[in-house]
Amino acid sequence: MTPRRASGAPIRHNSPVQSDRGFQRGAVSGIVAGAVYGGVTRLSVAMPSLGAVFGVMTLGFLFLVPMAIGYLTVRAVENPSRLFRLLGPWASCVLVVLTAWLVGAEGAICIVMALPVMLAFSTIGGLIAASRIGRAPAALPMLALLPYVVMPLEHGRSSPVKIVSTVTSIDIDAPPATVWPLVISVDSITPSERRTALFSVIGFPEPIAATLDHPGLGGVRTATFEHGIVFRESIVDWQPERRLRFTIAPDSIPATTLDPHVTIGGPYFDVLTGTYDLAPVGNRTRLTLTSEHRVSTRFNVYAGWWANRIMRSIQSNILNVLRDRAERGRAS
Repeated sequence: MTPRRASGAPIRHNSPVQSDRGFQRGAVSGIVAGAVYGGVTRLSVAMPSLGAVFGVMTLGFLFLVPMAIGYLTVRAVENPSRLFRLLGPWASCVLVVLTAWLVGAEGAICIVMALPVMLAFSTIGGLIAASRIGRAPAALPMLALLPYVVMPLEHGRSSPVKIVSTVTSIDIDAPPATVWPLVISVDSITPSERRTALFSVIGFPEPIAATLDHPGLGGVRTATFEHGIVFRESIVDWQPERRLRFTIAPDSIPATTLDPHVTIGGPYFDVLTGTYDLAPVGNRTRLTLTSEHRVSTRFNVYAGWWANRIMRSIQSNILNVLRDRAERGRAS
């Protein structure tokens, strides 16, 4: 017997196929809505006329925009599954990031650094959308407009400064007398000496050489990287076979080489000093490279963590080259 309502009309149940199709339509429309919102917001902050009001390097853009993307993605689905609440917003974020990369609005370094935060906060937005509060009519305009309220409050104000030190050491099977000449002036690094590292994978240029104009205090090392990047390293501490310390200043960084948000010497990041310490350990040498760098953002804890990882990757790469050269020289 066919079940009927009190009015006598038969009760109709949606088939699994109809439910699946409804979910798919909602998921697709939600992903498109989230991606369009994110793309429009990214375009807005890139426009010169709006650049003085909105900014990419703000809490509003990095944290609240992904939350709104996730909210719009999940809200379009009537009964979102738990998996879609968690991972559905990721599809929208990836579309936004991929489009920004294809049109040249973002570089690989910024994408790698920003994507973990974007994915995490888009999931938070998706969970809000599936909650009772997120289904309230007022939630949609509030979450969609919140980044545009917060970004102007942040943009234009000076960001706090955080000084980060990165320390990397390596043991070399050679005495300090053998290691020291290789440290003070680094001849051209050949492709066979390079190793795959985090900094090179995400698009940071490889180091090429560091040449010294004259030994002693006041000497200048010219450090060159790929794509025309040059740094001037002025020696402020010279202790033969023990310590070499220098200040670092950008000498040439072509505008198209690094993303403006991670340019060395820019408003958000800078490398200040470098120090090589040589300590004898028996017949070996412990070579330690320390760098000091500045991060100036609204999210210095996160930015400092990334800066430390990237600098550690660069330093480890250089120390491995010096170790291999010193040990080959001793063996020969």
